[in-house]
Amino acid sequence: MTSDARDDLARQLPDLRAEHGFPNGTDDAILAMSLPPQYTACPNPYLTEWLERTKPAGYDEAEYVDPGPFATDISVGKGNLFYKAHSYPTKVPHPAIMRFLLHYTQPGDVVLDGFCGSGMTGLAAQACGAPDGTTRREIEGELGNVQWGYRRAVLQDLSPSATFIAAGLNLPIDARAFDRRSAEILDEFDAEWGWMYETTHTDGKTARIDYTVWSEVFTCPACGGEIVFYDAAFDEATNGVHAKFRCPTCSKELDKDHVERRKVAVRTLAGDTTNRIEFRPVAIQYRLGGTVYAKEPDNTDLAILDRIANSSLPGRVPTDDLPLADMVHGSRLGPKGFTRAHHLWGDRALLTLSALWKSCSRELDPRLRAALLFWIEQAMWGLSWMNRYKPTDHSQVNRQQSGVYYVPSLHSECSVRYNLEGLAAFSWQAQVSGEGLGCQSSKG
Repeated sequence: MTSDARDDLARQLPDLRAEHGFPNGTDDAILAMSLPPQYTACPNPYLTEWLERTKPAGYDEAEYVDPGPFATDISVGKGNLFYKAHSYPTKVPHPAIMRFLLHYTQPGDVVLDGFCGSGMTGLAAQACGAPDGTTRREIEGELGNVQWGYRRAVLQDLSPSATFIAAGLNLPIDARAFDRRSAEILDEFDAEWGWMYETTHTDGKTARIDYTVWSEVFTCPACGGEIVFYDAAFDEATNGVHAKFRCPTCSKELDKDHVERRKVAVRTLAGDTTNRIEFRPVAIQYRLGGTVYAKEPDNTDLAILDRIANSSLPGRVPTDDLPLADMVHGSRLGPKGFTRAHHLWGDRALLTLSALWKSCSRELDPRLRAALLFWIEQAMWGLSWMNRYKPTDHSQVNRQQSGVYYVPSLHSECSVRYNLEGLAAFSWQAQVSGEGLGCQSSKG
């Protein structure tokens, strides 16, 4: 936000605190999350003025004609980039919502979503004015003659995380500037840290890693021998995991419910030590000259991991204790040694996120800075230990289990480019950068 907008919101915060539903947060925290006048992480004092200013010329709400009930079945896939950009438990693809808006509203109408969640109603309102060709043809084929044009959206939710996501997906940005700056940030990262995601091909050439598969290591209850879960249970012929497997030392048939978790003392890049379940790198997928290859980690790969473990974080990371006792899924984390926020990421991922967050935070333009930080933030879960290895899926990006704090026994550690380059820009937002689109209002 500009300093003037920040100062104006700061002056109004004492009065806004008297309103019902004001969030439990400091002024600095609320100002840091807000991008006034479009988005405030508190009741939005600019909303009335915005509604009046953005009213289309000649707009008369008295001319509204009830179109009757919407009686068409809707079936929409979840493959678009907006749906993938940030997970949320109740997320609905915006083309589905567009059908309702096009049926019940006219261009320029105000759509209020008081329980906005991830803000997909706002996306739908904007997309009604700039539909992609495929969506336009599908909707016209289903609904016939519709009135295309932007609807104005007011999004509100009691959850600060919801309005944060809604703002990240809806605030208009210069997509070309975002493309350019995000590419520069990745290039800058590669120049300093790209070695972390390099491996060696059979001919000695350096190649770029797509992802590294890590396996949990168990202890056999019969003989005490180690069991690398990937080696014992993963079937490379079918890309499946066997429910029952044999100990490589004593050949006893086992399953995950009857093995012992193997714990090791792990020193994190944040400087603390945690007694955590043991993981071991077991496979690497990489590409060279456009061709994808797979290999087992060799001594060079292990040396890189050692070098990473002895590096320093370029910026701060959150190290708060996880409130395990108050978490629904706290019992899935604590016994495995994940007790503080930064424990959820391995060394390479933690260093990567620290470096990228620092680079994005330096952007001077507040709207572009917010978009860049959102770009990094939405990838955090997919870069964490919770990202499951699922070789039968089309990619390994964002394979974490939605809505659950679950660390799998087979983890896919994606490289930062493999994760981020497919989610770099939402191109049609360049067309909707006009005043009044993507208005956000949060009550806490």
